[in-house]
Amino acid sequence: MEQTIGFCQETRPENCGFVLFGATGHLAAGKIIPALFGLCAKNLAPENLYFLFAARTELDRRTFEEHLAAAVSAAGARPSPRELKNFLEKVEYLRADYESDDFYRRLSVRLDELDAKSGLKKKRLFYLATPPAAFKSITEKLKAHSLLFDPRDCGCWSRIIIEKPYGSSLETASALDTGLKETASEAQIYRIDHFTGKETVQNVLALRAANSVFDETWNSGFIDHVQITVFEELGLEGRAGFFEKMGLARDMMSHILQLAAITAMDLPASFKDTDFKAEKRRFFESIPLLDAEAVSRQVVRAQYDGYLGETGVAAGSRAETFLAFKFHVNNDRWRGVPFYVRAGKKTGIKKTKIDLVYKKPEHGIFKTLEIGYPNIFSFEIQPAENMNFSLIAKHPGPKFCLTSRTMDLNYREHREEFASPTDYERLLIDAMAGDQTLFLSAFEVRFMWQFLSPILAAWNDGAANIPLYAYPSGAEGPKEAANLPKQDGRAWL
Repeated sequence: MEQTIGFCQETRPENCGFVLFGATGHLAAGKIIPALFGLCAKNLAPENLYFLFAARTELDRRTFEEHLAAAVSAAGARPSPRELKNFLEKVEYLRADYESDDFYRRLSVRLDELDAKSGLKKKRLFYLATPPAAFKSITEKLKAHSLLFDPRDCGCWSRIIIEKPYGSSLETASALDTGLKETASEAQIYRIDHFTGKETVQNVLALRAANSVFDETWNSGFIDHVQITVFEELGLEGRAGFFEKMGLARDMMSHILQLAAITAMDLPASFKDTDFKAEKRRFFESIPLLDAEAVSRQVVRAQYDGYLGETGVAAGSRAETFLAFKFHVNNDRWRGVPFYVRAGKKTGIKKTKIDLVYKKPEHGIFKTLEIGYPNIFSFEIQPAENMNFSLIAKHPGPKFCLTSRTMDLNYREHREEFASPTDYERLLIDAMAGDQTLFLSAFEVRFMWQFLSPILAAWNDGAANIPLYAYPSGAEGPKEAANLPKQDGRAWL
């Protein structure tokens, strides 16, 4: 059966050079290198594109190519020899010393040579897959060696992609942003959160905007509450050093707030980045911050059994591996609707999901009967990408019995849809196109820390005596987390 497609809008990446700092690190191997290979293998990359990878490690060409091939294979790709060869031919490696002027002089010369070879004119995307502490020194050196330039000065451009963590507190995040702004404008800074690139997340807005039957009920008049779940089956997986410093709240809050915004923000006038970010900002400004008393009532933290035995974990560590909290949105659309959030490691399953739970009937013959929630709209983001809408219907048979039924929206029905861009691939395309829609603004990062800071402060205040609960590996958090919705007469789905 031929697939019918209606309105289409395509973001086209621009021919450019892609410079990856931290090319031998965990982030590069796990996410960025597979995404770059995917763009090439799926014919989604611009026609003229080259990659220059830089890292502190000394690598010969053979070892470097083996590293790239291993990263691609570990991500699940099964490239043909030709696909791998075509990718490797686009990539060069340069040993880096991020504090050395000599390195940036060599980098500048080589980029000019690659530009000439590829027919490009100083259009470059710099991805800083390094610890945030290196961002300021790298960008200062790039600026000093004329590698960051204002597009108004020429027909060229330079953009910088940075990855969370965006600091470890409001103060460090502000200092990081100030340091970046000394060398680059906001229009040049692309703060990536890969959750915004996921297909199902983007489809929340598309479904609302294109189907009035849903958007007309997407408000407090019909929605009882919203649940957001981000569960991981795995534990630390060798990231104890990072996790001991950050904890789950710092690690996941950006993802959580982005999911909430995509779900609940008002529809923008257009999907241009300015309109999109304006509505997200209005949404975040409508969320009241939690004071210490609210944290004690509305936030639960916990640590999975066995965490203290993980390699690299400090004795008596108080780092949380589970977080659950409730918040409200003080605007006309959502006033009075609670949002319940839970996120955790070692929860037995990998699941990222958004559930909008509709109110029970207020009129008609069933208004006084306990029939459960009649409608739940669920967006499964990972590991599956599905949408489903639960209904209460008559059970087949001679008796009048009610039963639950689900309408499934099979998101990927056609073969070609399985080859669509991954989250990182999509965001790299947007960055190459100069589209900041799905990237975080400076305001969004600042709000994340403003929201998180009172929670962290309450946890660190010994006088507040806020407990760190325990939960068995494989459980969906501690039993105390169930009390968040339970105290309001609700339950986790």
